[in-house]
Amino acid sequence: MAFWASPIWFSPDPQFCYPMRKKLQLVLLGLIGILVFSSCSSTRQMMNRYRSVMEIPEEEEPYPELTPRAKLLGELTAPRICYDVTFYDLNIEIDIDNRKIAGYVDFHALAVNDFTKLQFDLAKNMILDEVNYKGKTLSYVREEDAVFVIFPTVVSGTQFQFRVTYHGEPIEAKRPPWDGGFVWEKDKADRDFVGVACEGDGASLWWPCKDHPTEEPDSMAINITVPSDIMCVANGRLREKVETDVKTTYKWFVSNPINNYNVSVNIANYAVIADTIHSVTGIQPATYYVLDYNEAVAKEHFKEARDMMRSLEKFFGPFPWWEDGFKLVETPYLGMEHQTAVAYGNDFRIYDKSKTRSIYGFIDYITLHEIAHEWWGNSITACDGADVWLHEGFAMYSEVLYIEDQLGYPMSIHYLLELRPRIRNRRAIVGPRDEYFWGFEDAYNKGAWILHTLRGVLDDDNMFFGILKGFQQEFGSQIVCTEDLVEYINKVTGQDFKPFFNQYIFDRRPPTLEYSLSNDKLFYRYTGILPEFSMPINVLVNKNEVRLQPTTVTQTLTIPDYATVQIMDWEYLILKKENPELKEN
Repeated sequence: MAFWASPIWFSPDPQFCYPMRKKLQLVLLGLIGILVFSSCSSTRQMMNRYRSVMEIPEEEEPYPELTPRAKLLGELTAPRICYDVTFYDLNIEIDIDNRKIAGYVDFHALAVNDFTKLQFDLAKNMILDEVNYKGKTLSYVREEDAVFVIFPTVVSGTQFQFRVTYHGEPIEAKRPPWDGGFVWEKDKADRDFVGVACEGDGASLWWPCKDHPTEEPDSMAINITVPSDIMCVANGRLREKVETDVKTTYKWFVSNPINNYNVSVNIANYAVIADTIHSVTGIQPATYYVLDYNEAVAKEHFKEARDMMRSLEKFFGPFPWWEDGFKLVETPYLGMEHQTAVAYGNDFRIYDKSKTRSIYGFIDYITLHEIAHEWWGNSITACDGADVWLHEGFAMYSEVLYIEDQLGYPMSIHYLLELRPRIRNRRAIVGPRDEYFWGFEDAYNKGAWILHTLRGVLDDDNMFFGILKGFQQEFGSQIVCTEDLVEYINKVTGQDFKPFFNQYIFDRRPPTLEYSLSNDKLFYRYTGILPEFSMPINVLVNKNEVRLQPTTVTQTLTIPDYATVQIMDWEYLILKKENPELKEN
């Protein structure tokens, strides 16, 4: 939804003149800062107001203690790595009145190793009725949310299938989507409005699966039975609807890999809005499922999805899931990146901070952020919850890029500066792996800033945007760790960025740049860095850009007498600290 025409100051076109753009952007940054933020006497004061807030605590905060449940879900032990799930066939009936579910899941899998015991996962409060293999009931042992099943010997390379039948009252989310579970609400007309979200807590809260981020089936059937007076929307495409007077079964199918927490159901009195999006692959259909009384407002509001999709495809390549469709689905919680059925609960409002989350009042944060996850989180999926910054940091930087695309680079910088005070620096972004720890705290804002810093270090937008798009092309629909990203960047750039990521991702402290100014000299050095860390940084000397190579040793830049010097920390995540005691060595 656009309210004014705005020139696009960024273009990843290789023919675009980057140095000229950068100078123009700096001028525009000052102009927009003066016009939009008149309370600031200068752009520099505005930036300093934001920069001064980020702190690096003296003491590191410990990670959560490892619980038995987290250990069982987090570790890839022999009973888990012995098989690979290729297809799930989920079949459940949802009893809305009693807030219960019942049904079964057929696991189709490949034996990776010989085994006689495997583990799948199901919340301990759910009742497990039977595990059936080749018509025989198997014995099992339950420990927390893990289920250990005893099989007759299955030989490596064997394609096999087993069925898990279960029922129960799934956990109800206390604060969705941040707390996982079912959401049983009523709409404004006092009709049932049901959803489920479980990122961070695990899909095994409501359906049996191999509940680890590395486990994605190649495809999945989602067959949900609900009362006939209400609609159920799930991931993928609707293949069939089997109706009776009392109940209706909706048969949805996902043709591509999908991570477990993305599997979702949405139940409400929906209106169906058909739309089209001009994708780089051609004109593609889009479908929006909204509460029937919101049909009119949603038709207008979701027009913004067209611009968002076109912009994101420009940066990251084609939308990954056109084969399975693109849907926005109204939900009784704020939102979630459920693959091909993006959850939306942001109330269709603009310029209303009391009701919605927006960017500059008119860009719907939820629509943009959750669509971005279709690339970062759903197509490229983190190998462990500890690496979730690969989802959230990239999705947040997608917001920055969209603002840059629509409103210009200066406004994207302002947005980044708004994010920076929220960075906590209490723990390293990537925490302990194999412990079902999801490192959300700094994954969003700091993750976005790290990507922006990488862009500044490269000082080559063609290369930077080539990395974003190329990484999607090479690793789409795959599981990756942070190290895979680093290795890819090293390959493309021909440089070693491992020390960069060790500092920013595996250590909690951004670099501190200490500096002092005399009449004709700038003294500078890094503190708080790892021994192998090295990163250039640009400064403006009378508006001319100069690249420095700071180390832990004080260095000197000779400048014109009484020059105006600015450290360009709007392009780097650093803590800038004036130190009058710095002197030439």
